[in-house]
Amino acid sequence: MSRHRELFALSTILVAILSSTYAIADVPSTTLSYYVPQAGPVSSPTEGQAAIPYFRMCPNNDGGTSLPNSARIKVVVRNAANFPITWLAAQDIGVLVNGGTTIQGFSGVGADSVISNSQFNPLCPDVRWIYADAPTDINGVTYITFTGANVSAPGVGSRDVFRKWGHYDSELPVYVVGFKFQGRQSAASANGSYTLRIKNLDWTGGLGAVPGGEAVTVTDFNGISNAIGVDNAWSYWKDFDSSGTVAVGDLNLLTNHLTHDCATPRDP
Repeated sequence: MSRHRELFALSTILVAILSSTYAIADVPSTTLSYYVPQAGPVSSPTEGQAAIPYFRMCPNNDGGTSLPNSARIKVVVRNAANFPITWLAAQDIGVLVNGGTTIQGFSGVGADSVISNSQFNPLCPDVRWIYADAPTDINGVTYITFTGANVSAPGVGSRDVFRKWGHYDSELPVYVVGFKFQGRQSAASANGSYTLRIKNLDWTGGLGAVPGGEAVTVTDFNGISNAIGVDNAWSYWKDFDSSGTVAVGDLNLLTNHLTHDCATPRDP
């Protein structure tokens, strides 16, 4: 009888250990998990500060100088025991945006200055969740390639016609199964050393409760033209190539996308 009780006790402990292990395996650690900016080939990526100049877009997501070179973040998902969480669904990993501003009637914990709604922009898609390219792999890794990507080639840009938005936000929050992740400047950096931002050639307007807003207009052009060589609070968002200053190169980038909106020049 004593032997049976011992076996029962051991089996109970084993079940508890296994249950604890599986619980840990299913829950991301926000300390050990992170995301990092990347661009270029997945096998030999440009990472960190060198990737950030590619984090710029046209509201039409039309390629070329918009989100070039497979601009993306690499997302690393690990549990409290520092083991990778594998095969986590792509739809459970993404960047959260509200779709519009408070004055437009939108709310939530996502980016609230990114404009991505058909209510005030009838030709534009409604974007709320910019999800990952594919499930996490055996290393707990996946990518969010901003222009879009095929599930068969995660980390390689492929235009998604339903990923179009205007304006920018000081933070594009990244969530994994409800947990908010922090960014790293590089894989070796500390959590919180990087915050995801994407500059937009449509950098003005669109925040009010009026039609339009996801378009590159003359107002955007004039704002850059008049800011060349100027250093002020808005210069960061006008410095599209992240050179450290607003220059002719930034004006040229905008000029190449002037008059572009969700339907021009490519719709879909």
